[in-house]
Amino acid sequence: MKVTLIQPPNMQRTGKWKSQKVCRTPTNLGLLAAYIRQRGHEPRIVDLDIEGGTLEEIGRLILANDPQVIGITCLTPRFPISMAIIGECKRLQPEVIAVVGGPHISGLPEYALKDPVVDYAVLGEGEQAFLELINHLAAGKPVDSVANLIHRQNGAVKVNPVRPFIADLDALPFPAWDLLKLDNYVDPAFYQGPHLGLMSARGCPFDCYFCASRVVWGRRVRYRSPANMIAEIEEAISRYGIREFMFYDDTFTLNRNRILEFCQGVIKRRLDIRFYAQVRVDTIDLEIVQKLKAAGCFAVAIGVESGNEQILKTMGKNLNIDQIRAGCQVLKAAHMPFLASYIIGHPGDTHETIRQTIDFANELDADQSKFLIATPYPGTRFFQMSVARGVIPPEGAADLGDHTYFQHVAANLSQVSDADLLAYQQQAFDDYDNRKRPLV
Repeated sequence: MKVTLIQPPNMQRTGKWKSQKVCRTPTNLGLLAAYIRQRGHEPRIVDLDIEGGTLEEIGRLILANDPQVIGITCLTPRFPISMAIIGECKRLQPEVIAVVGGPHISGLPEYALKDPVVDYAVLGEGEQAFLELINHLAAGKPVDSVANLIHRQNGAVKVNPVRPFIADLDALPFPAWDLLKLDNYVDPAFYQGPHLGLMSARGCPFDCYFCASRVVWGRRVRYRSPANMIAEIEEAISRYGIREFMFYDDTFTLNRNRILEFCQGVIKRRLDIRFYAQVRVDTIDLEIVQKLKAAGCFAVAIGVESGNEQILKTMGKNLNIDQIRAGCQVLKAAHMPFLASYIIGHPGDTHETIRQTIDFANELDADQSKFLIATPYPGTRFFQMSVARGVIPPEGAADLGDHTYFQHVAANLSQVSDADLLAYQQQAFDDYDNRKRPLV
C-alpha cells in the first residue's frame, strides 16, 4: 500500500504556518517507514515542522502521491491541528484511510476516535500493529483481531488488547532517513550542521508522576546492543555524511556497561562524532562521563525538577538534593557541559518551594537551564490527579494546546496562582539568560 506518514507542526496554527528554525528528526516515523517498507509497502514522510503553507496546500502535499493510508503521530498539544489536517485530507480525498498514533492516543485511547475523520488509532508501540493493520486493509481482511488497534464496531469504539513489546530492538531496521530532507534538521545552539535523532533504548524504570514515557514504552527497559548502535552511526556517516546526533533515550546511561562498550567502540573506530544525551545524576561517575566525552559527547541533559526535598520525594523520581549536587559536581569535574531542567507548579508547590527551586538552579549553575510549568500529559499520574480533583475533564483541557510547558497552565495543583506560575517561569528564564553558556 501507499502510505504517507505525517509529523504535525510543533504549534497549533490557523491559516498558515511556517517551518521551524530548530527541528528534530521524526525518528519514530523514520523507524515505522523503514519497518513497513522492509515488508513491501511504499511509505512517504511529510514533516510539517519543515513544510509550510495553507491548510489546503498541506493537504495536497500529503496526498500528492495518492496514498491509500495516511498516518499521523502526535503529542497532546498537536492533536487539534492533527485533526484539522486529517479533516482537510478527507475533504480532498474522502476515501483515504486515516490512522493516528503517538503518546496522546496511548494516554487517552477511549477518545482516539472521537472525531469522525479518524478511521483507526494505534495504541502504544506502533510498528507491528500498524503493519498488521495495513496488511489486513490491503488484503480486504477484517481488522477486529489486530492487537493495539482502536476501531469502531457496531457504532461503538473498541480498544483491542495490547501485544507484547518488541523484545529484540536490534531486529528493527534503521530509520528511513532517505525519506526526510535531512539538511533541515538543525539547531545552531547545539549543532554545527544537520543532526539525527537516535533511539538506543525504549522504556524507563522510574515512575515520575509527570512523565508520559511509560504510557507508550512501559517501565521495562529494552536496549539495542552497542554494535547495533555503532552500525547505525556508521551508516549515517557513510550514506548521509552526518556526524552529529541526539539520543532520545530517557536515560542514556542507565546500563553502565553497555554505554562504556559503546563509547569504547566509537573511540576505537575513530568515528569523530558529536552527540548529546539525557542522563540521570545517579547513573554517572567520573569514569563514565570522561568516556562519554572522549567518544564525542559534547553535553548532557539532567532533570533536576525541584530544589525542595519533599517535592522530590512525592514526584516519584527517587533522587534527593545531595545526589543531584554530587552528580553536577561530577559533570563539572569532567568539564562536561550540561543542561538542567526544572519544573514549577508541582502539586503542593508554594511560593517558598518555587523560590527554593530557582535558588537551587542558581547554585548548580548549569551551562543552560530550562524552567517548565508542570503539565498533565494524558496517561500520567499527574493527569489522573488533575481529573480526580476536577481541574480538567477526562479528555483533557478544553484547549489541548494548553498541555505544553511554556507559558501555559493546563492544570494547577500547586498553592500558587496561574499568573504567579507564569511570572516565576518568565523571571527564571530572564535571569538565566544573562548567565547561560553556549554549548557549541
